[in-house]
Amino acid sequence: MSDVASGLYLLRPELLLSFYGFFLLLMSAMPRFRARWIGLLAALGCLLTLLVVLSFPYQQGMAAFKGSNLFFFGNLMVLDGMAIFFKVVFLASALLSILISLRYLDIEGVQSGEYYSLICFAVVGMMIMASATDLLSIFVGLELMAISFYILVGYFRGNRKSNEAAMKYFLLGAFSTGVFVYGASVIYSVKGTTNLFDLGSRFQLSDTTSPLLLLGMILLTVALGFKVAAVPFHAWAPDAYEGAPTAITAFLSTASKAAAFVAFVRIYAVGFGGMRHQWILLLAVLSVASMTLGNVSALLQDNMKRMLAYSSIAHAGYVLIGLIAMSRPEENISQFGQLALMFYLAVYTFINLGAFSMVVMLRRENLTGDRVVDFSGLQQRSPMAAFAMLVFMLSLAGIPATAGFIGKYYLFAAAMKANFAWLAVVMVLNSVVSAFYYLRVVWHMYQKPPVDSVRYAVSPGLVATVGICLGFNLLVGLYPEPLIELTRQSLMVLGVLG
Repeated sequence: MSDVASGLYLLRPELLLSFYGFFLLLMSAMPRFRARWIGLLAALGCLLTLLVVLSFPYQQGMAAFKGSNLFFFGNLMVLDGMAIFFKVVFLASALLSILISLRYLDIEGVQSGEYYSLICFAVVGMMIMASATDLLSIFVGLELMAISFYILVGYFRGNRKSNEAAMKYFLLGAFSTGVFVYGASVIYSVKGTTNLFDLGSRFQLSDTTSPLLLLGMILLTVALGFKVAAVPFHAWAPDAYEGAPTAITAFLSTASKAAAFVAFVRIYAVGFGGMRHQWILLLAVLSVASMTLGNVSALLQDNMKRMLAYSSIAHAGYVLIGLIAMSRPEENISQFGQLALMFYLAVYTFINLGAFSMVVMLRRENLTGDRVVDFSGLQQRSPMAAFAMLVFMLSLAGIPATAGFIGKYYLFAAAMKANFAWLAVVMVLNSVVSAFYYLRVVWHMYQKPPVDSVRYAVSPGLVATVGICLGFNLLVGLYPEPLIELTRQSLMVLGVLG
């Protein structure tokens, strides 16, 4: 089989979802075709693409989940365990976000097929990033994802907050794009390649003090730091999260963050493994700043979406600990750091999607559902909904018997194994701080009277999303071994700081 044919075969998920995106655009142009049906078709497309992704390990004899790398398109992309793992996470996040959107857009009165096609295109960009092994292919996936989100964040054209959020996100996003391209060009000028594996193999001892390579590495860090909303590149996140449609905020805070961290892992572990001593300090500063500022700022928020935005900034700091742990040259320690990072991102996706689903549930004509006080008396109105939100808040805080606790435990253990005990201590202290604003939501639900007597208008898609996220959190919190083993089999073997 030729390289092109082999590449197209391995690129089936991206091609299928791209076809679905264009098909949904065509359907939206038909005036008699209901937009809600387009949403159901988009969910079906994500589900079918997910099945295609899951078929790869079985077709390759489980090789893809055991570290065997399948390169294609001139080594621009690779199909390995990590790529498959995150493609599953992206598609699951998109599927649940679409289910949330079905009811949310009905309430807003703006059901539109373009909305769902943009979600599909954003996922295609994320999947390209998951498989990218070259700065150019990472850039292509990054921009496809970012352009889709620029439009989705400002999708409510008549909403002033949505317009403001989209403008801020677009301007800062365009700036970060320029920074990424400039960083890649600087690296190419020094090494003559943008391929991460070639870059890693061409490193010499003198490169660790090369000003141009240091500049290129810093520029790439700035660009990706913007995408994960790490301090001090986080300024866009609170406004974008608040102004965007809530379902898009859920999708943006989970899948796009995971995609950016995949690029982080590929670039640092494969391309800049020889400069680990230089980027450890840089990432440690970003981690501590993100954890601290994110949690302290979240304490002051009365808007749920802004609170979860600052919480997302803090969680970016937590995940950076896993990347820092990968800096150790010992293979078992670096792979444990990668396991902690991948496991936590998967867990965080389902926690945050569940929390934002509850915000959507409270959205009604006379109530935005965005404020913390809107959750007042939820236990009296809907005990099961209050219990679900309780689990999501406890999981975000890292309370035992939840998936969030298991995720934070692995990040803590990774920091200790890599001799970064001080980072583990900072993470624990920040987790204590975060408990105050997460438990404030719980206090409103169980101790305050209801804000009104209007019934919540839930939908089957919303109930399914909350149920899936709740079940995932409880199951992983009580019995995490299956997900841990799946993550372990998905580790990127070739190129992990060996």
